[in-house]
Amino acid sequence: MVDRTKRSRCFLAACVLAVAFPVAVRAQTIRGVVVDQTDLPLPGVTLQVMDGTAVTATVVSDATGSFTIDGAIRGDLVVASLDAFETRRVPRAEAGRIVLQIAGAAESMTVVAPALAEASPTAALLGSTLTTATVARLPSSHMKARESLPLLPSVIRGADGLMQLGGARAYQTPVTLDGFNVTDPATGISSLNLPFEAVKNVDALRDPMSVTYGGLIGGVVNLESRPGGKEFAKGVQGFVPRPRFNTPGFGRLEGIFPRAYAAGSAAAGRVQYLAAGEYDYERIPVPDVTDNGGDDLVDRSAILFGRLDVRLGEHDDITVEGFSFSTGTRRFGLSPRRDQQATVDLAATDLFTGVTNRYLSSAGALFTIQIGVLTRDAGVAPNGSGQSRLSPTSWSGNWFSTLTRSAARYSAVATWERVMRAGSRSHDVMVSGEIAARWLSGRVEERPVIVSDTEQRTVRTVEFGPAAAFGARDRPLATAIRDVWQVSPRVQIEGGARVDHSRHGGGAPSGRAGVRYMLDPAGKTVLKAGYGSFIGTLPLTAPAFASYPVRSDRWLDAPTGEVMREVTFRPALGRLRLPRALAAVIGIERALAPGLDGQVLLTSRRSSRIATLRVPHESGDLMLDSSGTGIYQELQISARRTWAHEQQLFVSYVRSSAEGELNEFASLFQGMDSPLLQPGGRARTSNDARDRILAWGTFNLPRRTVVSPVAEWRSGFPYSSLTPRYAYAGTPNSRSFPHFFSTDLVAYKTVTVKRRSADVGIQLFNVTNHRNFRDVYPVIEAPRAGQFANSVGPILRGYMLVKW
Repeated sequence: MVDRTKRSRCFLAACVLAVAFPVAVRAQTIRGVVVDQTDLPLPGVTLQVMDGTAVTATVVSDATGSFTIDGAIRGDLVVASLDAFETRRVPRAEAGRIVLQIAGAAESMTVVAPALAEASPTAALLGSTLTTATVARLPSSHMKARESLPLLPSVIRGADGLMQLGGARAYQTPVTLDGFNVTDPATGISSLNLPFEAVKNVDALRDPMSVTYGGLIGGVVNLESRPGGKEFAKGVQGFVPRPRFNTPGFGRLEGIFPRAYAAGSAAAGRVQYLAAGEYDYERIPVPDVTDNGGDDLVDRSAILFGRLDVRLGEHDDITVEGFSFSTGTRRFGLSPRRDQQATVDLAATDLFTGVTNRYLSSAGALFTIQIGVLTRDAGVAPNGSGQSRLSPTSWSGNWFSTLTRSAARYSAVATWERVMRAGSRSHDVMVSGEIAARWLSGRVEERPVIVSDTEQRTVRTVEFGPAAAFGARDRPLATAIRDVWQVSPRVQIEGGARVDHSRHGGGAPSGRAGVRYMLDPAGKTVLKAGYGSFIGTLPLTAPAFASYPVRSDRWLDAPTGEVMREVTFRPALGRLRLPRALAAVIGIERALAPGLDGQVLLTSRRSSRIATLRVPHESGDLMLDSSGTGIYQELQISARRTWAHEQQLFVSYVRSSAEGELNEFASLFQGMDSPLLQPGGRARTSNDARDRILAWGTFNLPRRTVVSPVAEWRSGFPYSSLTPRYAYAGTPNSRSFPHFFSTDLVAYKTVTVKRRSADVGIQLFNVTNHRNFRDVYPVIEAPRAGQFANSVGPILRGYMLVKW
């Protein structure tokens, strides 16, 4: 009986092993070559062998463009990629000769898989890229690629509502569109979201070791638009209004998100075009504030995007693209701690035009020139009148600031790149130069702020000087040189140096280096490491700060009304420098089994020269200078299991810590103004989530049904206890919100009627109704001190995606 039991267990174990680790069928050994569209060999091309959606091996073409794929390696698809060229996917049997075309010149485009979207040899394999195919299958209120970035372990939406990448604040993480910087020159922040059909993929690059990325001290978000394609296509989406299925306000029109696009080609495929537009309208209920007929926070936006690709010749092409993006928010800031009169209406319009010309010389050098223009007009208009009142429970009466501003950026970038041979090895060398012009102008008017205690007695007042005009101008310059050295088929080294210069920050050199080492010939285990310095940019609001109105801050004795303390602050500028960060990253990636990848990353970043406001204890200059510092450390563990037909499961854990300046200027004046100021120092940052677990997946069920759940748990953000005068009570940011937990789900079925298909289903958000608070009553000794509020309950929404 015992022997039979042992035999049964051995048989079961053998079956499990057979399923988990199938024996590879020996395929034919491939000896091939990679060339460009002019038939010149391309060394340094990364070729990945795919078995379904799993990468089973990685090889690199040598100095003659040649490569070998051993017959023992599994996989029936070969994917070839090289910077500045279009990624090519070919069947293994046809990989003897692979032709790569210059970027932007391909007749048709394919969404790049996450494992193949590396911007440099040291880029992370997991958790850095979202494709439109993935976004379309996961819960998303608006189905916008950029808004789905918090599905990545390195991206988190902070307490201020903005996304931060790898511990870097939003203004430290520029947003680029096809290589153009599209962030606001005034604040360094962008809210751009392209129509879904216009997006190819979105990359969130942490501490990129390629020096071609500048103007950052934490990371960069790359939006890549989609060319038109060879075949004509058109479609409309989101034209059915969405009613509200939950309280408060059950049955009201919650929103509508119509969008349309058209794409195709002309002139025998030499011209490709794409045009897409979207209008978003959404009423956002506010717990404890909105009732069936009450006020909602209302978001509106409209975007028109167009892209034209023209093949000028066999070696030359040009891309012209642009967008108009208008946004507006009514009752911004509405919450249980801020009534309707104390909210503001926000409005902004972005206009952008960019031209990219690429030319491939007969010697194999790629020349790229990019010229772009971005303008942004924005305004803040209060909804109340008179004084702004702040009590231990809420803001009321009015908001203190009215503001209008205009900003612009003009830029020109030239890049030269060539793969060169040095002995038996190859070097991918790139040299770039950039010149830009930025300007900002605006006007600010501020009204008095009255702070009262629990008995409605005035304990503090802040008054401002007359309305003032402000402005700033800058002419940034940058130059960089980068080399990716193919030391051997298993080792790549990347290094580079750059110099940035700004009128307000002076000159700043920087350098970065990274290595990618495959520990085994099949490339199943890869070690990646990098170290370098990063130079950021100064938002134009910083040099413009000296023009802001003078402010007088009085502390009053509550019973008598006598002035206990009075200080007058005059905005002034100290020494401003370009912000700087030193970052070290090391990670190991492992193909644990067919379709199963794992990754461990360690990051340490120290920032300095951060623009920080120095609030004195006595009357005098309210000095802004570049004296701030910060530190961020992170451990990230991720795993991904993939199956055929876009199915996958992703799980990650992040342990991190972040410290920074309490009076970091760009965060303090994120809305261009701040009502109350006090001496700062360094403490935990407001978006510091020490522990975070993220899991999501997308699975195909019978009868063309898809189910995609998302679950997130993280530590609560920190906050500070305050005195009735809204000064720090004890150590700043020493208290924390309760932990956050949310489970979302989308389930849909594909139906076909008269050759037209549509995905129809439902979306559920916060399924477990976990209390995820967004506000706290921070004033000590008040009746509600330490109580939390503003938690959104379960949300049920319909889901429909028409497939044209």
